[in-house]
Amino acid sequence: MNSHGTNRHPRAIIDLDALKHNFRYLKKTAGDNRVIAVVKADAYGHGALEVARALDRADAFAVAAVGEAVALREAGIEQKILVMGGFTTAVELQTCIGLDIDPVLHHQFHLDRLRDGGDLGDLNVWLKVDSGMGRLGFPIHRTDEIIDTLHRLHTLGSIRMMTHLASADELDCAFTEAQLERVKSLNLDGYEWGIANSAGILGWPSTHRLWARAGIALYGADPMSDRNSAGRELRPVMTMKSVVLAVNQHLQGDLIGYANSYACPRDMTIAVVATGYADGYPRHKIDTAQVAIEGQLCDVVGRVSMDMITVDASELPGLGVGAEVTLFGAAPDINHLADCSQTIAYEILCNVGAHVKREYRD
Repeated sequence: MNSHGTNRHPRAIIDLDALKHNFRYLKKTAGDNRVIAVVKADAYGHGALEVARALDRADAFAVAAVGEAVALREAGIEQKILVMGGFTTAVELQTCIGLDIDPVLHHQFHLDRLRDGGDLGDLNVWLKVDSGMGRLGFPIHRTDEIIDTLHRLHTLGSIRMMTHLASADELDCAFTEAQLERVKSLNLDGYEWGIANSAGILGWPSTHRLWARAGIALYGADPMSDRNSAGRELRPVMTMKSVVLAVNQHLQGDLIGYANSYACPRDMTIAVVATGYADGYPRHKIDTAQVAIEGQLCDVVGRVSMDMITVDASELPGLGVGAEVTLFGAAPDINHLADCSQTIAYEILCNVGAHVKREYRD
């Protein structure tokens, strides 16, 4: 029996109205360019199919692997779908051809398979150049050669261009400026480009080049370095909730949790909340994370366990078993928890979404 999902207390509430709001906001911020909604990793834990169905006005969707694209196509999603990792076998190439899926080309392997693939059925492709990310993409100096090779494939469809920004979350970043200069030096403005990721959309208007990829911001987490002061109009899409399992009274000096890592500095009320790292809640804390109980922010104290966390509920007289707890959402927000756990919002959303039951609300 699966011990996750519907069999456990924690749940993720997915606000589809907030998702649509974020899409409209990002579309406007991108200058009404075409926006690709990134739904890889099961839409960052939010449910790829549910998100895709809600975003019927998205210009395209992006996934990491061909299998993710196939699942969307077979479920009836008709918009353009990009596979960011490209195809990895000749069979996957044929799948892209048959289901009208756009692979991203980033390696010589892709060129070889296209050359040997016979009739490509007007397959549309995205050519990715490495402008400085150092991950996927052809070297900049090979761009003209590769474009020439692709144009010789007479059954190939349209060719679009793409690159990935490494540090766009940092405003006024010299490295991002250098990446954009490398792209500009190619003199390929005649092609449709996709440069902006979420950070590009929000912080770098010069990256708005017809196509923009909305990832983490689509789900309401601001990726920018100035997020605590910028006041952008993003709404959290996922809210993680659970319940109180126990309310215990402790004296000053009492030890709480594994390794006796927390000693009560005073007499305290400690609430035990039903969530832990088995539910995707991060175990590692470098600072005091908070949860909300009855509208009151309360500090998480002691170690995070597999199924439980312990919380200082001293300011909540009368708190009882079954009380609702917000682990993250509007308050506290996902970036607060990520910062306290020395990680990023992406990781927490993906982990939680893969483990707990999801409830969708319009």
